[in-house]
Amino acid sequence: MSLLTRRYFLPSLTAAGLPVRLRAANRKVLIALFDGFGPDYLERSDMPNLKRASRAGQQKTGKSVIPSVTNVNNASLVTASFPAEHGITTNFMFDPVTGTSHEMESAEYLLRPTIFERAGARGWKTALVTSKDKVRTLCARGAHIAVSAEKPSPEWIGKIGPKENMYSAGVNYWTLRAARTILREGTADLLYLSTTDYMMHTYAPEEAPSLEHLHNVDRLMGEILDENPGLELYLTADHGMNAKREAIDLARVLDARGVRAEAVPIIRDKHKVHHGNLGGACYVYLQKPGDLARARAELQSTPGVEEVYERAEAARLFHLNPERIGHLFVLGAKDVAFGELDAPRERTKVRSHGSRHEAAVPLIVYGRKLDFSRYEYNLDLTRNLSLDRV
Repeated sequence: MSLLTRRYFLPSLTAAGLPVRLRAANRKVLIALFDGFGPDYLERSDMPNLKRASRAGQQKTGKSVIPSVTNVNNASLVTASFPAEHGITTNFMFDPVTGTSHEMESAEYLLRPTIFERAGARGWKTALVTSKDKVRTLCARGAHIAVSAEKPSPEWIGKIGPKENMYSAGVNYWTLRAARTILREGTADLLYLSTTDYMMHTYAPEEAPSLEHLHNVDRLMGEILDENPGLELYLTADHGMNAKREAIDLARVLDARGVRAEAVPIIRDKHKVHHGNLGGACYVYLQKPGDLARARAELQSTPGVEEVYERAEAARLFHLNPERIGHLFVLGAKDVAFGELDAPRERTKVRSHGSRHEAAVPLIVYGRKLDFSRYEYNLDLTRNLSLDRV
């Protein structure tokens, strides 16, 4: 069996060998991941409903999983585990055995059970609603309802309205209206909501379009909270966002120094308009593993490269699956992005993420009192989530 498609095993949900009795939950839980919603967006935006919920509940700044990209962090929340366990280490996978590359967007790569599988086995009705269809195809396994604004069915277009442009604020409004509808209809008592970060890639927190977008997001969230008294809200982000002024092609850098390698920008996915496939982290696969020490030294001496780790070290430090990362894991400076270029180094103007500099995220819990000292990472919102009925 391929290492890339190893089956996961659902842990036993029985006690003393007796089957768990399925029962409907009388709690209602909303797990919300706002894509690209770094603490600076929360601080600078007019979001009175979310800020009131934060004051009434609990809030702190936590950490996302590194590499700070969408697939890795959605998978971490959905499985309540680090990539070392669930296996999603990137948006875009390079298979050194076959020499081929492909998006890591299918549940076949997910090595751990999802919260939908675990909660469903305990009688919860579950749903996932997302702006990006790749989050649905990657993370929705076991959900009773799975909806994406990017590829809505005719049924959901009839309920919510016409499909919105993926490169607009409207796609997130559609997603929030769909979440509101699911909760209003009572078809799920555990709902996972994930938006898209096009607006954050395009606008800084203080810019007018961003302020308008997040004010409208907050208005829709306020309606959800008003309509669902007793709702438990667990809200975080997958990463923040920073302006990148310089781009580096690590494969070209190494090639100029006599080292052949494949450099895979971890951010790469179908939504190239967002980021131009330029991000703050990169995996480097060497044609000759014997070049490892030399390649690491060359990259460490490259301006704009901030951290370089060999595979085993990267897996240990960042809780990554060593079978699904490169020989080297490279992180950039705050204003640097990695990608495929026409030259080793170019000036750029893009807002992006992936590095340690985009790892700060808000952690917000409303509607249930917790020991918040146990919460450090975004995935702690689900890792510490009780699935008891009350």
